[in-house]
Amino acid sequence: MDELIQDIGNLILKSEDLAESNWDFTSIVFDVSEGNIANSGFKYQDKRVSPIIADIEENPLAIDNKVYAFQAAVENKFGHKFKQLLIQIEKETGRIKIDFEFDNANRWTIVPSRLKEMREELRPKFD
Repeated sequence: MDELIQDIGNLILKSEDLAESNWDFTSIVFDVSEGNIANSGFKYQDKRVSPIIADIEENPLAIDNKVYAFQAAVENKFGHKFKQLLIQIEKETGRIKIDFEFDNANRWTIVPSRLKEMREELRPKFD
């Protein structure tokens, strides 16, 4: 499973919103259901926060396929499929943190009415 996490992180780093800009940390939430996956998140640099998505234009299914493979590995190990996956990356060190939500499919959902709240709730804390 560690290899899949690293693969997902490496692919996220290739996404246009991150590869072509400056940032210190990022948080990406993947909403995963049968036959559907979507992601959204934020990149953080100093006090600036910008919304992003993790997408690789020349290979649009690469990240999704790795997330599905990771979901299958988690289900195999824990007996449940996660509904949301949170990936946080610290650019300088390359450290990756993950968390998954098995029950509440809206735990980290980013919607306009909760935008400010979620960007702070999802702010990575690498200690």
